[in-house]
Amino acid sequence: MEQSYINNGQFNDNFCIKDVKRFLIEKFLYDNDTESLNILLNIYQVEGSVENICPTYLSLKHLKKDIMKFLKDKEGVELIANNLGRLIHDDVNRLELYLYLEGYKAGIRSKKSVNLLEILTFKYFDVEDLYRRRKLFNRGAMRPEAENLKTVILQDMNQDKRIKNHIYDVVFRFNLKVLKRKVYNLNLHLDNQMMFNLEEGGTIRESKSKLTRRELRGLDKKILRFLFMDGVRIFETAFWDGINDQVMKRYR
Repeated sequence: MEQSYINNGQFNDNFCIKDVKRFLIEKFLYDNDTESLNILLNIYQVEGSVENICPTYLSLKHLKKDIMKFLKDKEGVELIANNLGRLIHDDVNRLELYLYLEGYKAGIRSKKSVNLLEILTFKYFDVEDLYRRRKLFNRGAMRPEAENLKTVILQDMNQDKRIKNHIYDVVFRFNLKVLKRKVYNLNLHLDNQMMFNLEEGGTIRESKSKLTRRELRGLDKKILRFLFMDGVRIFETAFWDGINDQVMKRYR
């Protein structure tokens, strides 16, 4: 055990820091430990890799719409989507924040992309402008040439299979450890609804909003696919934000 941390009598700092980060990430993602996130962010700030993160937290909103489309023929579909949304709201937001952090770090470390954006930047701004600005070509402040460069950079990023594999692995593990159990127990959180049906002579009956095992399995797969695709979107946004912030950081 000691040999994993000590090499020729010297402490292996890189291995330990990596191990600590992994522990903090898992505590935050799987156990909802916010203190672990605070410590992790402090480590990133010391390393100079995270300063100005701005996730949008739109995943759950889009996911609920996707669930309603998937269960469009099911009675009480809005009730199902709203109840599931309440169950996994904090979980999905945590996942989005983590994927944003990962994409942001990857962006600021992409020297080639940062250099390309820096060259373009000085077509529009001087050093004094950069010192005063809070954002560059992101968060609504875009120019046509920057939009074209963004497209090229993100296309190159998406060709890296390691990134896609990493995002899928994060989402798959998160679904397995956190979301899947909640999805399969969804029926426990669905209250019976009474429905008035004119077509059946104005009768009142209980809605059939409970999900079968097959429907729950399909819903879980649908959520996994959605979160992977949305995870790529989040990573792309954060990647571009990281590149922009790194350009500005060079002149502060």
